[in-house]
Amino acid sequence: MTHRLNVTALRGVYLTVSDARRSAAWFERHFGMTGVPYGDFPSVKLPEGGAVVLVETSQRNVYESSPFHFKCNDARLAHGELTRQAVRATEPVNWHHYVDFNFFDPDGNPIAVISDPGWRPHPNNYFRMDGIFMGSTRLEQSLAWYLDVFGAEIEYDFTLETASSPHARMCCLRGVPFTLFESPGGLVHHRFCDFATRDAVADYHYLLDKGVRVTPLVRDETRFGFSFIDPEGREMGLVEEKE
Repeated sequence: MTHRLNVTALRGVYLTVSDARRSAAWFERHFGMTGVPYGDFPSVKLPEGGAVVLVETSQRNVYESSPFHFKCNDARLAHGELTRQAVRATEPVNWHHYVDFNFFDPDGNPIAVISDPGWRPHPNNYFRMDGIFMGSTRLEQSLAWYLDVFGAEIEYDFTLETASSPHARMCCLRGVPFTLFESPGGLVHHRFCDFATRDAVADYHYLLDKGVRVTPLVRDETRFGFSFIDPEGREMGLVEEKE
């Protein structure tokens, strides 16, 4: 019997925007991203990692911290380039062996950039979209739920400044690209993200056995998957690509 989800990677993060075409062109221009189709939505992608899926809507999410980050070779170099291009950004900071900062897209969504001197260099300074950060109004309850459902442990437990707190608690899970943090003012109106899985059917029955609310399992010519709902009503997808 399966005792945890079969998550292999982050497949895509949904970002709510006012003009998807404008946002796609902006990400392509400033970060060297490539436009790719993603179901019914446009999306942009770096050479590695998941896609940024652009959802055009007037009901946009409220993020008290960046919902995901771009990995790059040199965050300070990236910050200088964005500043010269008049992209609004926070100042780079050192955190352990990382350097990171936030920039803001045309709709004011905050997105993080992070570099680590231990990562191998890539031809493009920005090389991977990875790591999601989800706010929680009931951190202890939701954290216990995620640890159980993902079958994971906490890898990092730390505090970081957010829009509502100078010391918001953040918990990064081991082996899953997922961090949960305290966020009393965050709002999520659309599906938050999709994870890639090696076995969507097994995951579907695993979650049903745990009493987790799920949508019907859907299959098409190239993939099959479904969504599950967390205790705070946020929707996430699990997708298996067919070979």
